[in-house]
Amino acid sequence: MSNILAQEGYTNEEVLKMLHDSRKIDFEYELLDNQERVMGFLNVAGTVSFNSCSEIMGTASFEIQEEKLKKYAELYMDMRIRPYFKLYTPRGWLRYPLGIYILSSPRRQEKDNTVYWDVEAYDKGIILKEDKLTDRLYIPAGSNYISEVKKLLLSAGIDKFIIESSMLSTNTDLEFEIGTSKIEAVNELLYAINYYPIHFDYRGFAKTSRYIEPMQRETEFGYMTDDRSIILPGTNQSNDMYGVPNVVIRYLDNPDGPPLRSIYKNDNPESIVSTVRRGRQIVDVESVEDIADQDTLDAYTRRIAIEKSQMNDMVGLSTALMPMHGYRNCLFVRDDRLGIETKYIEYSWSMELKVGGTMQHELKRVIYL
Repeated sequence: MSNILAQEGYTNEEVLKMLHDSRKIDFEYELLDNQERVMGFLNVAGTVSFNSCSEIMGTASFEIQEEKLKKYAELYMDMRIRPYFKLYTPRGWLRYPLGIYILSSPRRQEKDNTVYWDVEAYDKGIILKEDKLTDRLYIPAGSNYISEVKKLLLSAGIDKFIIESSMLSTNTDLEFEIGTSKIEAVNELLYAINYYPIHFDYRGFAKTSRYIEPMQRETEFGYMTDDRSIILPGTNQSNDMYGVPNVVIRYLDNPDGPPLRSIYKNDNPESIVSTVRRGRQIVDVESVEDIADQDTLDAYTRRIAIEKSQMNDMVGLSTALMPMHGYRNCLFVRDDRLGIETKYIEYSWSMELKVGGTMQHELKRVIYL
């Protein structure tokens, strides 16, 4: 597990223990301008959510007293909110940011003689979605994929990023049409080298890296029904085997070179969705717009097979609030009531930002193909 929780001389493990024990928590909200400079602090109610299957993964909703924002009215459309999860310790409060969210147009409502703004907010993925190409983008053959991704981010004003380098370069000339959103262009380039889509972390940094198969990943943390459990009642498990493909094909029709084709067939007799166990093929076929080379296409095809097979075992979990979740964390879950004891990938989560609030997790099992 990373050291995301370590602060004020406490180790990651010490903070995690305090989060599982009797604890005192609170929340704080910074109001930021479009340069992410702190303008003030707010007393608001809110929720934050993260869905790794969405184009804009981080979203939030806030209820803010109108009076608190009057002096910032002229700057409103550029303002952001950075919520913090706070944990009290013998050394004072530890503060954990939960992302940076750009405010959308509010809906005003009156409640108890006070006017409130109900505001939907989005992480900085909204910048990449709303910023579109004003001219055709031409990327010549031989261009490094990651260099082109960074150029697109910088052109949208996003200069805080953590991106794993790659030596892969385009084999052919690429073009993106005028009007293409920059998030679409960025993610097409990333998929071509089998990277994760662009996402924003708890500090507001754009991040991506090469895809790692779930079975090769280390467990980052876990939830267990033991004497220190923070799992709440109501865990549910669902199995959707009917439409899970056991043959996945991806291909590239390349007008400037030989066509590429990759096929992954699940014929493992120990897999309940395999061609052997089901006695028939369930085929998933799609073309890809661009791919770096045959090895990348093979890895990408296997990635699709894994992700589609994960639908075979999905878990909905409710816990106490925890501040260390991000993009597709690898978790170990043991729930003695449902007989669950294995690794899962967290596809989405949401938090009620209030003392006594709950956290919802949607998980998919790590499948061994």
